[in-house]
Amino acid sequence: MCGISGLISFDKNVYLNDGKLKASVDVLKHRGPDDNGIFSTDGIYLSHVRLSILDLSSSGHQPMHSKSDRYVITYNGEVYNFRDLAERYNITTRSSSDTEVILELFEKIGVEMFSMLNGMFAFCIVDKQLKKAWLVRDRLGIKPLYLKKSDKSVFFSSEIKSIIAMTGETHITVHKKVLNEWCHYGNSLGTNTLYSDVVQLLPGEYLEIDLIAETIKSGRYWSVASQVNHSKCSPLSMDAMINKTKILLEQGVSRQLVSDVPVGVFLSGGIDSSAITAFASKNYSGKLTTYSVAFDFQKERSELERAKSVATSFNTEHNEVFISGTDVAEIVEKMVYHNDGPFSDAANIPLYLLSDNIKNSTKVVLQGDGGDELFGGYQRYNTLSRFKYARPLSLVGKFLNGLLPGTSAKFRRERFFSALSAQTPEDVMALLLTVEQTSFSPAQIFSDSLYDEVSRSDPFRRYREVASALSQKDILDRMLAVDTSIILPDIFLQKVDRATMAASVEVRVPFLDHDLVDFCLSLPADLKLRGGIQKWLLKKSLEGTISNDILYGKKQGFGVPYEYWIKSSLLPYLKDNLSDFYRKYPDVLSPSRIDSIIQSHKSGSRDHGFLLWKLLNLVVWGNQVNLEF
Repeated sequence: MCGISGLISFDKNVYLNDGKLKASVDVLKHRGPDDNGIFSTDGIYLSHVRLSILDLSSSGHQPMHSKSDRYVITYNGEVYNFRDLAERYNITTRSSSDTEVILELFEKIGVEMFSMLNGMFAFCIVDKQLKKAWLVRDRLGIKPLYLKKSDKSVFFSSEIKSIIAMTGETHITVHKKVLNEWCHYGNSLGTNTLYSDVVQLLPGEYLEIDLIAETIKSGRYWSVASQVNHSKCSPLSMDAMINKTKILLEQGVSRQLVSDVPVGVFLSGGIDSSAITAFASKNYSGKLTTYSVAFDFQKERSELERAKSVATSFNTEHNEVFISGTDVAEIVEKMVYHNDGPFSDAANIPLYLLSDNIKNSTKVVLQGDGGDELFGGYQRYNTLSRFKYARPLSLVGKFLNGLLPGTSAKFRRERFFSALSAQTPEDVMALLLTVEQTSFSPAQIFSDSLYDEVSRSDPFRRYREVASALSQKDILDRMLAVDTSIILPDIFLQKVDRATMAASVEVRVPFLDHDLVDFCLSLPADLKLRGGIQKWLLKKSLEGTISNDILYGKKQGFGVPYEYWIKSSLLPYLKDNLSDFYRKYPDVLSPSRIDSIIQSHKSGSRDHGFLLWKLLNLVVWGNQVNLEF
């Protein structure tokens, strides 16, 4: 795993000197502390920082040049089928790294190779002869790729801070049209960022930049929508589908064990991480190391005993890591810095603390992201499986709930009933994925003038956009695909990338193996949920591999108690940051409305925990950098 950055420009006035190119490297060194390099020629500037995983020698140095010296690449990620591709296309290499195979394969077949790469990646390949460059992101958005584009140039990087280092900008202009989306979801979605001049390349997309023709074109080599219920395989019996699920998952885990450094597993004791542990322990060449974590703020949420039981079953070298949450404010500061903004999934805090704890012993870790989205692990999928009944019942529930006294529980029910009774399926999906309520706009934290501007923007645009491409599917199939397209890359995978790379640890996600993903997306949703059992297909496939206590026991989610922190230990920290923000940006927020929101949350009359957590991240960001609204 690494970090990349650079500039491709056919504007003679837009270029990088060595100082700015080096600065782009310096701010990414947490992503790659082992090595770094730069390359530049007319209009082309590439940089790289390396976390050495495959081929630890200098042969893996980047930017890397092809044997013909025609092509050069800067690459972040891992491609797990690189040896198969090298054999298939008769590629011989000087190193044992996947980077060189990607480079030589591109020289043989060009852009057709993008869809063949099974892994997580973002890279830039340059054809020095034809003066062309390609920027590519993996199909599910596991690795990030940010762009600052004009008509004649493209800055790119794994993190926005590196783009700022290249451009030398001292102020960040906030993209106000994205603020309402951020208010509802705690992050920007799709191509959006909170930076007015920075976008994110979508999963499965690429840019082609021709410096001679002076053109910038975009292309797509894969999409979730193209795979939904579109099976390329012949019809299978139920037993065959169950067996194929198991085979593909084990294959995905086995592929992702390829490494020249030790590999471990984050083991929570849930189904997904237990399945990864089972297959990894079977296919790993040494004794597998597993890590479970407990925090002093978990209380009853700890799954240590279940994780220990799984580790014992598969004879792993098990480690229980106990971490204190007393320095949460310091970690908030770090996470805002590493996310280049107010990313608000609080689970990044324990993930960072765990990664930071193990970084000196384990560089590569497998974890279970993607299992819930692919196999139907959330309660909302059960609700939507009965949507024709849930919708009319929600109208009754909404009416009866309105007769009850105002409490936090009442407002949570109101949000749920309002979501199910929304006018369109797209709105149902968008509202189920936000904890904010239609009766209370989270954009009220802003001043009157800014609130009017922010609230005019549609916070659900990305949900409408993705869901509309699946309009012929039923609502449950659409919800599964929408989650795979939005919440997975834009929330969960971003959280994993920034929190772990901040500690120089590479996390791999075997449930997102391409063969497994394509197979899962091809199946109708009623195979994933049956009789009210979430992840039915996955559970059936794992019977006999992991215990039924794990498969069919009560799901124990892992939560971070930010709602409690924000009205107790973190309240003074929030107020101090608010005071600093008010002085620095006097016309951006509404102090009176924010005071009212804090009081409602403290009294328990309304749960504004997530809104205040988002606000905390926003004001910390504003106090770290210089914003313009």
